[in-house]
Amino acid sequence: MSSLCPRGVQCVRKIESCQEKYLLAFEHYINHRKHHMAHFWPKLLMKVTDLRMIGACHASRFLHMKVECPNELFPPLFLEVFEDQEV
Repeated sequence: MSSLCPRGVQCVRKIESCQEKYLLAFEHYINHRKHHMAHFWPKLLMKVTDLRMIGACHASRFLHMKVECPNELFPPLFLEVFEDQEV
């Protein structure tokens, strides 16, 4: 769940607070393990940015599919992307 895309989310601050707790716990876990790679935590955070970009590309492709093939029956998981959106 992402508070960056608050469509349908009612408690954005609670989500952000929860995410912050998980992020700090994960950072603590990563920093206290032995790694053979220098600057492991910053590199890992950069991968999160890559994953968000992949998610945005996926959403864009779904939207394109929805516009190009309006009569197609999409799986329920795909349809969740379009909830509360006008095409």
